[in-house]
Amino acid sequence: MAVDEFGREVLEDRKSGRRYPSPPRDGAPSHLFGALPTSRYAREDRSSSNRKRKHRSESPPRRKPSKPHPSTVYAEAPMLCQYLWKEANPDKEDDEYDEYRRAYCLNYVRTFFNEHMDDSWFRSLYSPLEKYRVASLERERSLKEAHTFLSELNDSLEEKKPDSEECFFVLKARLGGGVKQPSSYSSPSNKKSSSSANLNPVPLTHVHWCASQVLPIQEVPPHVTDEQLTMALMSHCTVGTKPSDVAMYSSAPAADLSRSCYFQALPEVRKDIINNLNHLGRDAANAADGEHVPRKEDTFIPKTLDLEVDCSDAYGRLEIDSDGKGGAPEEGVIPPRKAVVCVSTEDITPPVKVLSVAVSSKERIAQDKEAALKLAAAYDEKRNIPAECRLDAVLPLAIPGLAAEEVKPQDIEDALDISIAYLRRVHLFSFYNGCVASANIADVFNGTTPASTIHLRLANADNILQQTKDDNAAAATAESDEPPKVDLLVQRLDNLIEKALSECKSWDDSASQYLVSKEVDKDAKNIEEQEARVEDRWIQAHALIDEDGRARCSFHFCRKLFKDSSFLKKHLMKKHTDFLKAEIAKCHDTYMMKSWDQQEQRPVPPILVDCGRAFSTVPSPVLGAADPLAADPEPELWRRQEERRKLEEEEEQARRERYQQNREQNDGPPPSLDGPLSEPRGPRQSNFVDVDDMKEENVEMAFDKVEIPVQPTKKKKKKKKLL
Repeated sequence: MAVDEFGREVLEDRKSGRRYPSPPRDGAPSHLFGALPTSRYAREDRSSSNRKRKHRSESPPRRKPSKPHPSTVYAEAPMLCQYLWKEANPDKEDDEYDEYRRAYCLNYVRTFFNEHMDDSWFRSLYSPLEKYRVASLERERSLKEAHTFLSELNDSLEEKKPDSEECFFVLKARLGGGVKQPSSYSSPSNKKSSSSANLNPVPLTHVHWCASQVLPIQEVPPHVTDEQLTMALMSHCTVGTKPSDVAMYSSAPAADLSRSCYFQALPEVRKDIINNLNHLGRDAANAADGEHVPRKEDTFIPKTLDLEVDCSDAYGRLEIDSDGKGGAPEEGVIPPRKAVVCVSTEDITPPVKVLSVAVSSKERIAQDKEAALKLAAAYDEKRNIPAECRLDAVLPLAIPGLAAEEVKPQDIEDALDISIAYLRRVHLFSFYNGCVASANIADVFNGTTPASTIHLRLANADNILQQTKDDNAAAATAESDEPPKVDLLVQRLDNLIEKALSECKSWDDSASQYLVSKEVDKDAKNIEEQEARVEDRWIQAHALIDEDGRARCSFHFCRKLFKDSSFLKKHLMKKHTDFLKAEIAKCHDTYMMKSWDQQEQRPVPPILVDCGRAFSTVPSPVLGAADPLAADPEPELWRRQEERRKLEEEEEQARRERYQQNREQNDGPPPSLDGPLSEPRGPRQSNFVDVDDMKEENVEMAFDKVEIPVQPTKKKKKKKKLL
């Protein structure tokens, strides 16, 4: 019997080896007499003590619940495969399964449309008027960028010193000093990235003028509109500003339909919004903690700040105005809906990369300059850039040496660099990376387009090419007459430049007349006319005219009286314009549905197809314009599984044949592979010696011829007597 630390007998659990606690004494806490744990992870009886456990819990960690598939928002149940559908409907034909599949996919696509038809990102893709407005906003930005490009050059020329050859604007546009390092190809740490920034600084002439005035907003949900974000940000602004001085740029949605937005405002407005959001978040944190030590100066600003946005019913689709004449809703007010987004306080810095050796060669600078000038002239003509701000007028001011008879190589290189900076800033065009233009500056800031990165040319590219050429010439034999190899990156860049130039040549004179296209501009104009007619009808429906000519607001919560209808119209457009949004939004629905039905690949998540126990639910994309369909993946899955099984059987058969051939070559017929493992498989064919395997051996010893040397006798010494 086991005893505790006081010598008392204690029962033991034989299976677990756990001691039960001693019975408590009268009037004393029970935990004082319990067995003490022998280790940090020893078990304790929870009923024996009310103290908080300090050791680690022995229960397994809980797994985080997995996120549901995005398609579950738009479909109540997965689509059945043909086999399961046939089991559930044995009396129906196979052709009816195609009807079931077609109806399921069509309902899925229409549900997605109804769910996101009021989202700003969705309307900018499918509404002609919203497309026109986004393109108009981008056109205004490019015009401002061109004027700013020219003003920066003029300011730099005024500040230029008399003894200097180039101005600061030209020096900061040069791309020929790139230094390539190993960290540029891998994901660098913070130290490596900082050293890379020091080796390859960002050329300031290539940076957009609004990059320092932009307030990035990350993780924006799809149901939050750009207008709601602007209102939420301006509610934290105490500096007076004009509506024309602010703009909201929205990037393309990601796979989960979230996006990044960029609020552009004056520097003082941006700073004021950041400070107010910072104080608001700090006050909320102090209120939650309950304690706050006031500081004399607290200027710390975190990298991200939280912004609460009211995103309930953007276009009044929930029928606040029940009868269309200001009547009260039957179900009460609309429940509020809030969303929290992250506002970044850091400045946007474009990434910098170094080009390859062959692309950085100075031998191709002259031809690249001519191609860049042609591209800039074509884009300036298409977007109606003013003549004084075009690249043809800017280059002679920046580099006067271009008009000389003998142009210096450095002037040609500076002309190429300034042309690349002009294309990137004004037209969002990337020269060295794809030779394509981006549609929106938000995508450039978000880093999802080629124009997001600034490319530098390698500094010592010509020396490396000459050394490589000498090495190849020394290694080559005199008899080899092979043509010189063309670098693949150089060939790719030449092909892309030629493709971009041919596309510019295809633009006719009417390209500059339309902002988006002829059809989109025409539909946008029609929608604007419909909105004007709807606005007049809405004002008449919400006006109550008395006999004496006075007009009263018909909304049930207002009922204000005005002198005549002109004052009532101003009142309705100023105080109740939110109720007009629902009627105006209906003008876009027909055009959006038409554009939605004509698209082959829509931004809808793939549906889930139930393929039974063997494969569970499998995603399948929905493709098709007027007749969207999703393929049944179950036959293909069974075919792949059958091929995999057949391949495994062939490999097993080949292995057995190889094994049998090897055994026949050694010791005759081999034993069966299907036999028990305890059967002996023959002697071991190796030189291995087990030192622990003791064996008895008889050894005969003969002592006939052994000679033993005779030792001489020692003399006895007399012992001295002690006196």
